[in-house]
Amino acid sequence: MAGGKEAKNALKQIFAMEGYWRYLAPFAVYLFIGSIVSLALPGLEEYHIYISYTLRTVVVGVLLWKLRHRFTELADKQLLFDPTALVTGVLVFLVWIGLEGRYPLFTSSEVHFNPTDFEGTVTVFLIFTRFIGSVLVAPVIEELVMRSFLIRYIISPKWEEVPIGKYTFESFAVITLIFGFSHYRWLPGVITAAALNLLLYRKKNIVPCITAHAMANLLLFVYVVATGSWFYY
Repeated sequence: MAGGKEAKNALKQIFAMEGYWRYLAPFAVYLFIGSIVSLALPGLEEYHIYISYTLRTVVVGVLLWKLRHRFTELADKQLLFDPTALVTGVLVFLVWIGLEGRYPLFTSSEVHFNPTDFEGTVTVFLIFTRFIGSVLVAPVIEELVMRSFLIRYIISPKWEEVPIGKYTFESFAVITLIFGFSHYRWLPGVITAAALNLLLYRKKNIVPCITAHAMANLLLFVYVVATGSWFYY
């Protein structure tokens, strides 16, 4: 009976997105929607990356908007345009383009998000979708999960009692590696993670990390569109 009650409470938390589920539920969608699309649409492999990215952007974006009042760490908007965060974002962007082709990759990918494979309205729509996903959705969900929830959970299961920006070597190292190696371009990913961690420790606030992340992604988006370097995506 006790086990059944615990399971019922857990399901209730998931559907209500209470506790850490307000982070993990949207992030699960963010991570696994591509696999769901692949299973649901066999025979349309060449379109999977576009369908899954569009769905990920829309669904996760809507979830974040609906849950926005529960993310109290986002309440301080004064640091949204923090100069240190903006400079960090510029430096991260320079790392990404500066290291390209200068380090080994552990895997290879022949599938890229390239809207120019299409024509007219579809191309414009996909470029717009990529902008929204890269600049507005990804920085928010990734920073909330990595540098608000997980980095504190590593310090203590009672993560809500851990102040945002509290430093421990273990949490710094784990988040740096997880974030870094979750990216195909792992070396810029590792450097980015370390830089955003340091920004978090300096500001004791998650908002500048989102700003820096968004700035880096915005500059990369502009670079990709301007130069046609769609292999980044």
